[in-house]
Amino acid sequence: MAGDRWKGATTERGKPRVYIQQYLDLKLPEERYKRICQEMGLEKPFTEEAATAVMEAYLEDLADGSQCDTVHLHRSGGDVVLMTVVSFPYSQAAYDRMMAAYLAKKSLGQTE
Repeated sequence: MAGDRWKGATTERGKPRVYIQQYLDLKLPEERYKRICQEMGLEKPFTEEAATAVMEAYLEDLADGSQCDTVHLHRSGGDVVLMTVVSFPYSQAAYDRMMAAYLAKKSLGQTE
């Protein structure tokens, strides 16, 4: 028993969930980024909150299960780059195939 604090709580356990993390940089022309912010009703486009809202909208439209937390914004040369780390679920079978391929490459000395 975990203790009296947890009385009445229930838990569920099953197969492990496998999440892969990757960096994701979304680069847009600054004018397009401003237009997207305006369409979304974001009054201050060059804030972390606006960048996060835009990235979340992009991930929602992508519809692959990706999620992000914090988004950093960088402006350069007329472009806006939204930078984040995304997590997305993998099926156990897909993860097993990816790991097998990685280990095979590693055994041949072909990994970074």
